[in-house]
Amino acid sequence: MPVFHTRTIESILEPVAQQISHLVIMHEEGEVDGKAIPDLTAPVAAVQAAVSNLVRVGKETVQTTEDQILKRDMPPAFIKVENACTKLVQAAQMLQSDPYSVPARDYLIDGSRGILSGTSDLLLTFDEAEVRKIIRVCKGILEYLTVAEVVETMEDLVTYTKNLGPGMTKMAKMIDERQQELTHQEHRVMLVNSMNTVKELLPVLISAMKIFVTTKNSKNQGIEEALKNRNFTVEKMSAEINEIIRVLQLTSWDEDAWASKVSFIGEKMSKIPNSPILGV
Repeated sequence: MPVFHTRTIESILEPVAQQISHLVIMHEEGEVDGKAIPDLTAPVAAVQAAVSNLVRVGKETVQTTEDQILKRDMPPAFIKVENACTKLVQAAQMLQSDPYSVPARDYLIDGSRGILSGTSDLLLTFDEAEVRKIIRVCKGILEYLTVAEVVETMEDLVTYTKNLGPGMTKMAKMIDERQQELTHQEHRVMLVNSMNTVKELLPVLISAMKIFVTTKNSKNQGIEEALKNRNFTVEKMSAEINEIIRVLQLTSWDEDAWASKVSFIGEKMSKIPNSPILGV
């Protein structure tokens, strides 16, 4: 299973995790056998630059979005990441003055952990907002499908079809873009299959509605059967759209794998032998 559930999150978080891992390895190598910790100013600056840019983009998004949940959830992630960056910078500065500094080591570890978890929180919060956009469109289609029950004339049917078409097109486009983003193959297949079923059922629905309208207006027999067919198609489409909504909310990225990355720092530190030079 992929570590991250979308390609965007993977493309941003993986390099950050690698940079942090590099920091810790340099730190570990510096402490082995009581050696001085190497100057971490440059790698810390690289991490800070990457994270600061992400925070800047995030803050710009918060300023322009109408998503109140995003406005609420983003700021704590900003604070977490910025505080972690500050600790990393302080650690690098302290190590320049004293390559054996124990407080600097603690700052480095705390800052590294904070950046990994804070960046993860930030990206997941933004991704959840993107999912909510798609779900709003899906729910709009669900609501409009219920209007099929009151369509009883050909004029109404023409209007209904014209109104439903653009929404269906928008939903299909958003679902296609989302499935391409997902790293979990099973979730991609589920979205594609459900969306394909909805698209296949659309002409079936219009046909069933037309038969119902024609049968009702001509007062021919078969009205109950026509009604049943129309309702069945609406229910089937609604069920598939609800399945799409359910799958959209799945974020079964490999949390254990990501947790192992976050705990990597602590594990590395626990393996460093006590050194009288460090005073530990």
